[in-house]
Amino acid sequence: MARKGDFAREEWEVLRTTPYLTALAVALAGGSGIFGSLKEAIAPAGAIIEAAKGDNGLLRDICQQEEMKAAQQSLKEMVKGKDIDTLRRQVRETALAKTRTSLEILHAKGAKDDADAYRRFVTVIADRVARAAKEGGFLGFGGERVSENEKTLLADLSSAVRTVGT
Repeated sequence: MARKGDFAREEWEVLRTTPYLTALAVALAGGSGIFGSLKEAIAPAGAIIEAAKGDNGLLRDICQQEEMKAAQQSLKEMVKGKDIDTLRRQVRETALAKTRTSLEILHAKGAKDDADAYRRFVTVIADRVARAAKEGGFLGFGGERVSENEKTLLADLSSAVRTVGT
């Protein structure tokens, strides 16, 4: 089982940041409004808590409080000063690319169990964010649970995690 110390600093930054980047990409893909955005912001918490208490040491390392803070800081730098359309596109493309890169790193340096656990972790977080709030409704009425943009992103993410090392 791989741990933080098994990776170069740059590799670790990619592994640590990608799950949170993916959550941001899914949140930006939908149009949930203020209350929906709040639901989407807390949606990954359950998956993070499960991983922090789970059997996989790599995921436990990623979910440590100081690692989450570092990932958040990295994301803040990435989004700084961008208009929403540019941000949506850039975060989406970067999330998919870094997901592939993360799995390539894990296949090169980690155990198969680590790659599988990481793959599940990223996809569970993305799915929970997508399902956290209805899109396109009014004051919680109407709308759809997962928007077309979110469905497309989830499909692309699913394709990205399947194409690396499986």
